[in-house]
Amino acid sequence: MSASRRPVSPERARGRGLGLVCAFGLAGACATPAAAPPQPLPFDHALHATVELDDGPLGCTTCHAGAERGVRAGLPALSTCLSCHMRPQGDPPSSEEARVRELAASGVPLRWIQVTRNPGHVYFSHGAHVARAGMACAECHGEVTTWTEPPTVPLRHLTSMDACLACHRARGAPTDCVTCHQ
Repeated sequence: MSASRRPVSPERARGRGLGLVCAFGLAGACATPAAAPPQPLPFDHALHATVELDDGPLGCTTCHAGAERGVRAGLPALSTCLSCHMRPQGDPPSSEEARVRELAASGVPLRWIQVTRNPGHVYFSHGAHVARAGMACAECHGEVTTWTEPPTVPLRHLTSMDACLACHRARGAPTDCVTCHQ
């Protein structure tokens, strides 16, 4: 004897259909990274890596001052940019370079948009890695000195537990959960 099926009401059928549409829509939204919001300046790391200051080359920590001792490397404030860009730079100065002074004159704060973030349950200290472990920025971030624009999508290797654990194991650094999950 075959089991008889009750007919599905139109309301219930619409509800199931809507549920499937939502499920597939959410799956698609989660799978496709959103485009990064525009940065306030088209910063060129490659160009800035060629700059020589009185005390040597412009290094990562000149602009990302927290990298050596802080938890966060930080994104530079407009005052940091103005330490070099108070007067026009380049021969001839570019319109992008002049934008630094335009922002300063407008009084609008420089708001960089952080593209890559660790999940909230992960603790990471730049200072512990740079000052204590003696790591160069490029060991995690790659050859930033070749970047001609800021990243537009999150750099997944920077938030990869597998990559972090592999590095900790290779260096004999702690791998117990509470080292990073606090």
